[in-house]
Amino acid sequence: MWAFAIKQKMTAAILLFTVISLVMLTNMREQRIATQISTTVTSIYEDRLVVAQYILQLSKKIEGVITVLEREDNEITTRVHDYLVQIATLNDLYEKTFLTEIEKNNFEAFKQLCQDISKNNKTGNHDATLLAAREAGDTLQILSLIQVEEGKNQLDEVLNMTSFSNILSYLELAILIVIAVIIQVLVFASKTMMGAKKPTHENLN
Repeated sequence: MWAFAIKQKMTAAILLFTVISLVMLTNMREQRIATQISTTVTSIYEDRLVVAQYILQLSKKIEGVITVLEREDNEITTRVHDYLVQIATLNDLYEKTFLTEIEKNNFEAFKQLCQDISKNNKTGNHDATLLAAREAGDTLQILSLIQVEEGKNQLDEVLNMTSFSNILSYLELAILIVIAVIIQVLVFASKTMMGAKKPTHENLN
């Protein structure tokens, strides 16, 4: 009987240690997931929303270049150059953000078109300049679509992490409840054994 009681106590101790370990692991997992979510959300803002604003500004500058070229006024070269200076500043900001492989390829193509615009503008070949400007505008549309797709992918990633975390939380809660029930059963059994061990006084009369 003593051996059985000791075995019960050992089992209870192991279960309690399991509970403590599970709580610690849960806390560590939650902190890790929170960090991952924070990093992803920050990336959505810095690498998608901010970049979308850069693309919008670049599109306006390219539209300005196209408008100048289509009007064919006397200051085409100067005005196109002014727009290209502003575009170069935005390109520098854009390049500092995180770029996916497909985004990098399209952005490099856009920068090359900007160089073509500059080169043709300097030589006075306005037809070629206009063609390059229109291609640059199309490339910006592609970059804009990439931002939407990448932003959606990152949002889906955050939702998947939260869903997975919720599932694990429910599983861990179920395990804790089962362990708590087992510990209660062991405590009840131990008290029953202690009551059974008490000697009974025989009636001597």
